[in-house]
Amino acid sequence: MNRRHVIIQVLAMSLLLMACATGKQMQPATERQDAIRTLLEDSTLQYAHVGVMIADAETQQVVAAHNEHKYFVPASNTKLWTMYAGLKYLGDSLIAGYVAKSNDSVVHFRSHADPTFLHPDYKHQPLATVLQQYKQVNWYNAGMATTAYGNGWSWNDYDATYMAPRSSMPMYSNVASFTLQTNGYVKSNPANVAGLVTNINQFQDTGFSIQRLFDQPEFTLQPGKTKRANTTLYMTPLSTAQLASTHFGNDWYFEHSSVPDNLRWQKIYSQPTDSMLKPLMHRSDNFFAEQTLLMISQQWFGYMNEGDVIDSLLQTDLQAMPDKPRWVDGSGLSRYNLFTPADFIWLLQQCRSEFSMARLQNILPTGNNGTLTNYYKPLEGKLFAKTGTLAGVVALSGYMTSKQGRLLLLSVQVNNHNGSAAAVRRAVEKYLLHVWEHN
Repeated sequence: MNRRHVIIQVLAMSLLLMACATGKQMQPATERQDAIRTLLEDSTLQYAHVGVMIADAETQQVVAAHNEHKYFVPASNTKLWTMYAGLKYLGDSLIAGYVAKSNDSVVHFRSHADPTFLHPDYKHQPLATVLQQYKQVNWYNAGMATTAYGNGWSWNDYDATYMAPRSSMPMYSNVASFTLQTNGYVKSNPANVAGLVTNINQFQDTGFSIQRLFDQPEFTLQPGKTKRANTTLYMTPLSTAQLASTHFGNDWYFEHSSVPDNLRWQKIYSQPTDSMLKPLMHRSDNFFAEQTLLMISQQWFGYMNEGDVIDSLLQTDLQAMPDKPRWVDGSGLSRYNLFTPADFIWLLQQCRSEFSMARLQNILPTGNNGTLTNYYKPLEGKLFAKTGTLAGVVALSGYMTSKQGRLLLLSVQVNNHNGSAAAVRRAVEKYLLHVWEHN
């Protein structure tokens, strides 16, 4: 046997031993292509715009790719970028606001866009404990330099609770509910919202409708067929002060002037940051996502503008992403957002390098949990991902540990489908279960 054959045999044996040692063998390329082809030819997707990218987190090897550098509207997959910003810049706990005591009965207050303030899911309210101690609160609206609704949102859904308007001082998640009681009267929750409703104390009927103009805080109660309604609160400075005053039972004054320089401000924290980011991702909370960028903006610039935060991130932390995106909001409600599957793979790897996988797995929903409920049941504890859904849009990006123990980064983007979102999700699920099984 000549020297060349010996070298070839040694190399072949080495590769075989490496494969046996790891037990991880990648699915052959032809089979991977066949799997993608099967996905693309599914009846629910054959006329849609589909992008796929899956990569091995350790080796960077691309497992699957199709249209990976094409742009897609990602819907709530946008929240992954917001999550990254929140993880990196909000610290361990959210800032509820700043207070400065004037005397024993008067306190000055600067808000910080905290979406957990008086939120029903958060019983511990440190800021409320402070503010309710004073007879008078002088509130300085901390530089709301953006609009209540984002660019590209479906404005005619303005009263739908999934699209609660942004504000510098949210209360009750900027959502209220109204219920017809057995005595025929309508009750509001929170109770003090009744002060914004015309005729609520006189109304008596077997049904009602509740209406609010697009950019107004007041509601009108009219006869209708509804027994219970959930709607959004449009928080102007005056309506915010009114709601706060009736909630705490003290006097609130909205200060138009600039914040005085001679006050000694104390920072008040509210909730652990991850206790906000987890429901943001698990229930795809649009309001939490939007307020996350406003909190970062207030922290960085002293005013609240999501666009300036996004621009800054794109020029610094995110400048190395493979394809320049169009990113306009925190939630993904806007159809102006455009990202590529390759962008999401880059972000997932970046999150993995900057934060622990344990933390990411706590924040992201797993199979059959959160927005993945009834999907990916075999992958509970193995898949951690964010869904995305708009009319004609289905998306999924996240982490998956394959059957052979390989950590995969994945992004599947579907745009312009004209069928059932559930059917598209099932087709994507079938494909990813195949990837899990064979990698």
